[in-house]
Amino acid sequence: MKVATAAGGQAHNRQARQSRPQLVCILADDSRSMAGPKARAATEGIQEMLMECQSKGPGGERAYFLFKLIRFDDVATLDMDMTPVREIDPDDIVLKGSGGRTNITQALEILYAGLERYVHGLQQHPERNEHPLPLVLLFSDGHHNVGPGPDGIAQKVKSLSLDGDPVIVATAGVSIGAGDKPDEKMLRSIATDNLYVPITNADVLVDFISAVGSSGASTSEELRTIIESL
Repeated sequence: MKVATAAGGQAHNRQARQSRPQLVCILADDSRSMAGPKARAATEGIQEMLMECQSKGPGGERAYFLFKLIRFDDVATLDMDMTPVREIDPDDIVLKGSGGRTNITQALEILYAGLERYVHGLQQHPERNEHPLPLVLLFSDGHHNVGPGPDGIAQKVKSLSLDGDPVIVATAGVSIGAGDKPDEKMLRSIATDNLYVPITNADVLVDFISAVGSSGASTSEELRTIIESL
């Protein structure tokens, strides 16, 4: 059972269904420091996540999940937006680590612009008390180094809520091999309730993306249980 408790104390049973799919948002660092094993692991994780999401629920085109993918390097790019997972060929998702620097702020700005409209629309949904909350996963192996810092826009993302239940944000700092090291302080501040994972192994990055993204979690407590099992 997926239960979220609103600010006023009312428990909400939030579960993904064909009539109320969960939106899963991946913010993926594709800067040059991710090239090699990190990019391959991230690609595998996203592909496995999509396949797991596609397998849930009854057959047909209508899945339990929608997918949003934002890549960021010097600039952030919205690659997929509100796409039903069963319309996606997982093999089409490939991260190469071929970008430049790390623009986390712009990725969060693109995310917020879409999520604000989406959450506002959910207020009119006939099953809004049971509708799953959007789930956001952000991973990076470096420091934000383009333009203003992400603190302000990160707080705006986390302020979005449905009947008092906030959007959930999980982050991962990727430190595999030599090269850049993640800004753990920043990534912890972006995450909801410190839902931050330090990752030093490619297999754990695969598991983090796959398990968290397909979890259907609508509370930080549910997600923390999944993260602690990695």
